[in-house]
Amino acid sequence: MKRVAVLGAQVPFVRGGAELLNESLVKEINKLEGIQAELIQLPFKWYPEEQMLNDIAAWRLLDLSESCGKKIDLVIPTKFPTYAAQHSNKVLWLVHQHRVLYDLENTEFDYPEDVKRASNSKIVRDKIRKIDVDFILESKKRYTIADNVTSRLQNFNGISAETLYPPAPFADKIITGDYGDYVLFIGRIEKMKRADLLVKAMLMSSKKTKAYFIGTGSESDNLESLIKNNKLADRCKMLGYVSEEDLAYYLANCKAVFYAPYDEDYGYATIEAFLAKKPVITCHDSGEVATIVNNTQSGFVVDNEPKAIANVIKKLYNLSPSQLNKMANNGHEFAKSISWDKVLEKLVLENI
Repeated sequence: MKRVAVLGAQVPFVRGGAELLNESLVKEINKLEGIQAELIQLPFKWYPEEQMLNDIAAWRLLDLSESCGKKIDLVIPTKFPTYAAQHSNKVLWLVHQHRVLYDLENTEFDYPEDVKRASNSKIVRDKIRKIDVDFILESKKRYTIADNVTSRLQNFNGISAETLYPPAPFADKIITGDYGDYVLFIGRIEKMKRADLLVKAMLMSSKKTKAYFIGTGSESDNLESLIKNNKLADRCKMLGYVSEEDLAYYLANCKAVFYAPYDEDYGYATIEAFLAKKPVITCHDSGEVATIVNNTQSGFVVDNEPKAIANVIKKLYNLSPSQLNKMANNGHEFAKSISWDKVLEKLVLENI
């Protein structure tokens, strides 16, 4: 029996796409004959910034060569700082690095000065960036989850990698259905996910339009207040966390999916929408989501302005179900082409 350790950094009480990816990867590896996989996680805290050096050291000090006297044959780090782990057979599948050290630095999504501790922030950040290069280059092979992540790794660190798209975690449960009267948002309710753009677009849209929000996060209260203060409670519904079955239902019966985070790494919501044959509304600066929607022409890519989003919503509400279905067809075929077979071949079978 060969053993594979999938490595994940977990912010306690926070659950998102990276956690779903890790769990799905372990589940799929365990379906392979003669191979056993286990998810190994350590808690991650990103503030104050000096703490991240401790988190790196914690991963570096782990002995992952064996467990209970039995060899661990392969380790698969996924995101910062898991790739600091030492192993003779390390194959990286990068979800993302710590983005405030790279593409988010000095943007509105960077940490505030009281978190950065401005007096030594540059020293800490430069040190971590150097460590990133050294430890990522230790990997026998390097893959990422999206072209956007691959490009960042090349642009900021001068390191090449190959893109391996992950399938949606519950792809087998997603079905197609009717084109209902609501636009659906799926994701963590965080500033970078920009769910508020959809609420603001509703203010400029026909009163027959509706928006449902699936997810929780630190911006949930602010989003709820935005809805309440603008008297949109009858048209904007916050559903919070829902089961996979309920998520499949809301996907199957929405008009379209709105998913427009800032410079997204990948975005499961896009793939989930396409599997349900729903068009996706996103923004030019939404990273991989914009790339996928542009490539498939299965939706709209617009400016990150409520008015532009409202105009697209108006167009969608004027389309027939057959027209919406046709629009989503290329996206549906793209999403169906993403399978675990290629991922497992590249990450596991070629390296064990």
